[in-house]
Amino acid sequence: MKSLRFFDKVEHTKFDFVKHAWKFALVSLTIFAVGIIVWIACGLNLGLDFTGGSIVKVQIGAQLDESGAYNEYSQEIEDVFNEYGITISQMQKEDSGEQAAISVRFQDLDGYSAEQMSELVTGEITTALTQALNPDGTNMSFQVQESQRIGATASSNLLSSAILAILISAVLILIYIAIRFELLSGLATLVTIVHDVLIVFALVAICRIEINSTFVAAIITVIGYSINNTIIIFDRVRENMNNEKVAANGANYVVQVSVRQTLIRSLYTTFTTLLAIALLAIIGVSSIQIFLMPIIFGLIAGAYSSIFLAPALWAVMLKNYTDRMKLKGKPVKLSILNRKKKEDKKSADVVETTVAQ
Repeated sequence: MKSLRFFDKVEHTKFDFVKHAWKFALVSLTIFAVGIIVWIACGLNLGLDFTGGSIVKVQIGAQLDESGAYNEYSQEIEDVFNEYGITISQMQKEDSGEQAAISVRFQDLDGYSAEQMSELVTGEITTALTQALNPDGTNMSFQVQESQRIGATASSNLLSSAILAILISAVLILIYIAIRFELLSGLATLVTIVHDVLIVFALVAICRIEINSTFVAAIITVIGYSINNTIIIFDRVRENMNNEKVAANGANYVVQVSVRQTLIRSLYTTFTTLLAIALLAIIGVSSIQIFLMPIIFGLIAGAYSSIFLAPALWAVMLKNYTDRMKLKGKPVKLSILNRKKKEDKKSADVVETTVAQ
């Protein structure tokens, strides 16, 4: 019963989402500022996919399937690479039985060309790994091989393609919402998307989370979630703008009513999604955690912006637009404001035609 009373209070909250929007915008600006400072001071923690590097496969065999063996072998591998000043980006177990191996991803050393790194890996590092992991040569399954190499050109192309994909998706989203709702809703949604992406980038920079190819997938996921949350609210805004009793009280009141009507749904969706992803991040391997952390940031940012920022921004833009049109003595050309009149006119035309017949 207490939980029901809590949600009843939330649904009927008198909190002014437009009046206090600037406070939430200030929080976002603060996060942006801290993220920029960290970026300038420390740079981004770019992964192998964007910087170039190597992937070495250390095949150990059935011994790797034994309890605690992975932790022991991975620590010895890390010690070997540390001796050469190489920081490992990621390690993970692959296959099982005689094919069981540890995949090691790491960036190139500064000042080393691709050829020099390849020679270092196939020469000194391979010898050092063999001496550390198979000194007596009894493990016949043991093998070290450079399984893949990611060059700087491929990394640059990946980064360019990722940015292009995000920009194209943002433009298509703006076009869709402008047609489905109206232009101001599309602009508010686009600003919200940019806000959520920047928040994720800032938090990733602050928390020093590695940015790799999975990060691009996480950003696309965040954009999709943010759009879904925002569209739900703007769909209710459209309905309330067509309700003469609600619309007569102005855009701010429409936002208040619309956000309250969708607030419980937004909170439920965000909480349940976060719960599932958080559990997966806790029990998952490091590569899964790197992928899920930006999504967690994005889910929170998406709910935050769709409730506290996007509707308020729409109300402000609508007020400015209508004020300008009134000063110019021109009619307000906004689809959701005029749709009700058009529908009423069509209904009247149908009645007149029927009577005439």
